[in-house]
Amino acid sequence: MEYPNERKTHTQPVPLIGGVVLFISIIILSKIGLIENRFVSDFSFYLIFVIGILDDIFELPYYMKLVMQILVGIIYSRSNLVMITDNYTIDRVATVIWFTVIMNAFNLIDGINGLLLGVSLIYSAFTGSLWLVLPLFILLLFNLDEKIFMGDSGAFMLSYIFISNNLTNLPTELPKIVIFFGYPIYEITSSFFRRILIKKNPFKPDRYHLHYIGSEQFGLPVFLILAYSLTLGFVLISSQKFNWLIYLCIYAIIFVYQLNFILHAEGMPKRDDGNL
Repeated sequence: MEYPNERKTHTQPVPLIGGVVLFISIIILSKIGLIENRFVSDFSFYLIFVIGILDDIFELPYYMKLVMQILVGIIYSRSNLVMITDNYTIDRVATVIWFTVIMNAFNLIDGINGLLLGVSLIYSAFTGSLWLVLPLFILLLFNLDEKIFMGDSGAFMLSYIFISNNLTNLPTELPKIVIFFGYPIYEITSSFFRRILIKKNPFKPDRYHLHYIGSEQFGLPVFLILAYSLTLGFVLISSQKFNWLIYLCIYAIIFVYQLNFILHAEGMPKRDDGNL
């Protein structure tokens, strides 16, 4: 259960079992043959789920969680490579870094109801993971009603599914993948940069994420629509010409808006949340 406290915005205890529900759904769908049996025999998949469960239960220190993710990333890189050079060693190191970043990026956007699951529904459609649509939609309805939270186990599993080359239609080129996942990538990189700029520990959590600011300024429904649109836009431009230029321009505009709000909003809460 996720209990309300000074760091949480919900008012009632909420079961933190979305990841468990998703895990069981994947196993069942795999066993009855609706999806490939790959996950059932994928050791990395089980490891990342276990790390998420442990973090949900014990709230692991960020450095311990980071080390564990890197170790799983090393195992993952043996059969899944992000191609940036013709050198196997460099590509494998890049894959481990990418694996660790995307795990935390997805976890980071699980800060308000409906965000992670709605964004994941968009990725399901564009990565060919259509079997995920129904489970995610059901979980989204419960999440919006504050009946269930995904937890780190859910966020980690979703990111693992979407970057798994053997299951999805993603390209293997790093630049295109970064822009494809442009919204969660924005959140994790902008969090790091803004904390440095305001002289905070870049690994310490805060409540200055875009989803906190946006939902406060525009309300949750409007912000979710904006976030979904932004996610869809990044997906669509990822394969276009000048994709990096477009992405960086959008990134800069949002970052300036976010930083300006942080520096001038006196009433912005300064409590920590539970994410990286």
